Amino acid sequence: DRINSIDSVKIWLRAADLEDDIPSQITVVKRALELTPNSVRLWKTLVEMVNESDARVLLGRAVECCPVSVDLWLALARLETYENARKVLNRAREKLPAEPAIWMTAAQLEEANGNEQIVDRIVQRALQTLSKYEVNMDREAWLKEAEKAEETGMVATCQAVVRHSIGLDV
Repeated sequence: DRINSIDSVKIWLRAADLEDDIPSQITVVKRALELTPNSVRLWKTLVEMVNESDARVLLGRAVECCPVSVDLWLALARLETYENARKVLNRAREKLPAEPAIWMTAAQLEEANGNEQIVDRIVQRALQTLSKYEVNMDREAWLKEAEKAEETGMVATCQAVVRHSIGLDV
């Protein structure tokens, strides 16, 4: 059944490619989603075809249909205002508490909005929660996350990750 679903998605995407214009392609992909609403690939394709406000609406529906897709949650958060992005990331953490990328995005969102005091709490909770869910991130993995945060100018997030992970595996 999974193979049929993958093949079906490929066929729908090919059918959309054969259309001459974007509105017709959108119509085909929307029809495909009526039949395969849990296809992350179809949702991503559709979101790429529309404007930002339509993408926000579509991603809201996409995370309902595909609640374990980290990419869809993060894409939705990126399109939202600060307050709504916080809500989206909190919902994402409820659905995917063991996903480091959601925690790191939440910390970086707070830092980007001047809430550096909250960053430390988020990172601390991330390590506790991920440990509880037995996510195997050792100190090296966390330090790589810290490096990524530093490279994007998220110094408070970087510092919080280092502070809370430095004692791991010692």
